Amino acid sequence: MKISYKQILMLFTCMLYMACEDESGDFPQAASLQVVHAASGAPNVHVNYFGLDDLNFSINPVLGFGATGSYTLPAGESRNIRFTYSEDTTREVFSQSVKLRAGEISTFFLLGDSTNLSSVLIEDTNLQLLRDSANAVRFINLSEDVSSVNVGLGDSSVIIDSDLTFSNASDFIEFDATLENPSYTFTFKNDADSVLASFPFEQWQVFIIPDSPPFILEQTFRKNVTLALIGKTDDGEGNSTLQIVRIDNF
Repeated sequence: MKISYKQILMLFTCMLYMACEDESGDFPQAASLQVVHAASGAPNVHVNYFGLDDLNFSINPVLGFGATGSYTLPAGESRNIRFTYSEDTTREVFSQSVKLRAGEISTFFLLGDSTNLSSVLIEDTNLQLLRDSANAVRFINLSEDVSSVNVGLGDSSVIIDSDLTFSNASDFIEFDATLENPSYTFTFKNDADSVLASFPFEQWQVFIIPDSPPFILEQTFRKNVTLALIGKTDDGEGNSTLQIVRIDNF
């Protein structure tokens, strides 16, 4: 009988959360890690977070540039997060040891380029418990090419946060999520007030049907979301790879 990747992941999660009690009567604790491929120009990667030397990469999904994967790790244990390129799984290209507390939620950004990878680990703190019609959004500058970022709202002069230097993040900021505000467009600008990238943040989709009540679809509601600027202003050939990626935290 073939075992799918989802079955293996489910089994691994169950082992962490539902293992039998040990002699002290305590259950094993777990933590959550999201990994974002933010290394401009680097190939797709496999993420080996199992702590195993011998891993069948055919059951381990790949992450492309800008993609995110969510993983469960044992708490209080140093675990190497190891990366191989999907085009050559015989060679490990980067690894970083992480140790998370029980219940901790953190985001791991793979940065750099194909020849010089690096990483930044950011703990997801101050997550908002949203009871009203709102979403909470955090903004991070993770482009090493951009010394400082100002986050604005659409084409207006509204500044949401300013002077976000590399790897620095804003707080989670609440935004109204009633039907009066079905969406926002967030812009990341440099110190010269030039737009580096923008992101349409959809909260509702409203379809107007003649002679009928409007049809409304929920897109994002009562969530904590991170928007991160990743990539480079120049990929070496005069092209910008800057983009904003969305990470759903909770």
